[in-house]
Amino acid sequence: MFTNIKTQYHGAKSSMILLTLNFGIFLLGTSTQALAQFRLPTTIRTPGGNVTLPGLYTPPFYSFNSEPISSRYKFYIVLKNDSTVVAKTKIKLRTATAPSEISWREKGKKYTVTPDQTKEIYRIDYWNKKIKGIPQDSCWLFLVDTVSHEKRIRRYSMTADINQPAISHFKMEKAKEILPLKKETLEPYVEGNEKAKKLLSKNKLLKAIEELNLQY
Repeated sequence: MFTNIKTQYHGAKSSMILLTLNFGIFLLGTSTQALAQFRLPTTIRTPGGNVTLPGLYTPPFYSFNSEPISSRYKFYIVLKNDSTVVAKTKIKLRTATAPSEISWREKGKKYTVTPDQTKEIYRIDYWNKKIKGIPQDSCWLFLVDTVSHEKRIRRYSMTADINQPAISHFKMEKAKEILPLKKETLEPYVEGNEKAKKLLSKNKLLKAIEELNLQY
């Protein structure tokens, strides 16, 4: 009898650990666009003991074919006529067939604007810093490299979550144009840097940009 109870306990313990690990893997697999740029491994408590989930150390690259994700913030929406609307909302991100848009309700009526109808949108973070999105290429772009001023190739996110970016565009230091982050648009800039060229050939675009920044 005691043997059966012990066996059942160990079976339940193993099942609980397996369930927890599967749940952790599920979370990692379904939230690649909103994961932190640098997330440490996380240890969680379970009835069967502590389980450590792996961290993430690479910012995600936004895929236009994936389900868009954006956090909700208090946005200041500056329209073309210089009027400003304040609304707690989130950006519905650009897809392969439709531009980004932002919506809010006022007096029971829903309003929606797209990037081409605005001068900018922005939010204020916890440190009273302005996180500005500029209208560009059917989306708003938020500069990710606001701290690393030494970086010559700047990265832009389609979300205002610059600590959890969905990087989709880049800009060379002296260039005026912000370009979509694609293999063909980055390819001209890796000439002369064999390591960056190799990373690009493996479709590791963000790693290639990191390598290019090291040469400046």
